Amino acid sequence: MPIHSNLASTLLISMGSRHQHGSIIAPHSHDRAQLLYASKGTIRVQTADHIWLVPPQCALWIPAFIEHGVTPLSEVRLSTVLVEQSAAYVMGEKCFLVRMTNLLKELVLRFNQLDMIEKTGSPYSEDLEKSLQLLIFDEIKQALTYPIEIPWPKDKRLVLVCEQLILHPEQCKDLNIWSDRIGTSSRTLMRLFRKETGLSYRAWIQQMHVVLALDFLAQGETISYIAKSLGYTNASAFSAMFKRHLGYSPQKFK
Repeated sequence: MPIHSNLASTLLISMGSRHQHGSIIAPHSHDRAQLLYASKGTIRVQTADHIWLVPPQCALWIPAFIEHGVTPLSEVRLSTVLVEQSAAYVMGEKCFLVRMTNLLKELVLRFNQLDMIEKTGSPYSEDLEKSLQLLIFDEIKQALTYPIEIPWPKDKRLVLVCEQLILHPEQCKDLNIWSDRIGTSSRTLMRLFRKETGLSYRAWIQQMHVVLALDFLAQGETISYIAKSLGYTNASAFSAMFKRHLGYSPQKFK
């Protein structure tokens, strides 16, 4: 029996799938931690408290039992690994983006290919699978991580505002405009942002811009194009904001 079968003692289990643009993977959870990697395309992942846009150069680490839904933003191929819960404990109890190095990417793709090899009846070494599991887990632990999620509110009024801001990130309206639209005061709306997201209105927008910028960078867009798409007057202003959040300029990150 191949050791990647569903045994509690197995360190890693592969789980690959393909999804069309516009499809939705309903909220669910796993009894293992998950390295959710879209080897093709971009995905949006939502938990009860946050939203992530996961570009191709990153994966999302999701601890065991955290409910999450996935929305493909293009045609997507998921090349996922599930990590045994007790081993994954060292990674903490929060979701975060993992930078996929070239080595980690190739190891994950190779690990997911083992299922296809098994289906074709071709033999493969169990030592190979054990080695891949150990190497992948070691690379995950050493990878750069980015705490750049979008805090997501539960208040329906604020959800309406946040959804519009993500759809039109270049149109960051004054709080007074939003407060008039949802029928409350700007002071109440300001308090709601702090209470529901832990961030001020301005800080939430910048966090959202960084997340969206990663997707633009993955698509090969220029810094000037990204700055304009996010409503910045020039590329320098956008680059300074990006570097404050991630410690890298957009060009260096790219």
